[in-house]
Amino acid sequence: MLTVKEAKKIGISACINHIGIDFCKKHSDNAVSSWGENNGKLNCFVGVSDEPDDPSKYDINKITSLVLTHGNDWPFYAFSTVDMNTGETQIGDSKVPRL
Repeated sequence: MLTVKEAKKIGISACINHIGIDFCKKHSDNAVSSWGENNGKLNCFVGVSDEPDDPSKYDINKITSLVLTHGNDWPFYAFSTVDMNTGETQIGDSKVPRL
């Protein structure tokens, strides 16, 4: 059985490989990864943007409401699921850059 740390490494790497290692490295300053354990599986996510970030959107004085959405605002992303018992990894929903 894999530990969360081992499964996370496998799952995040699978997402990065699916999006493209060079693309992820090039835009690593505007990327995020996350994971969560659920019933013996580790769900992983990597989101990457090649668009410049607008720091003004984080100005606490300009934020008037908190908006939670069900969706994905990243231009490029990948989800993966790692079975912590077997190590089997599956890529789920994704949007990858065209090369």
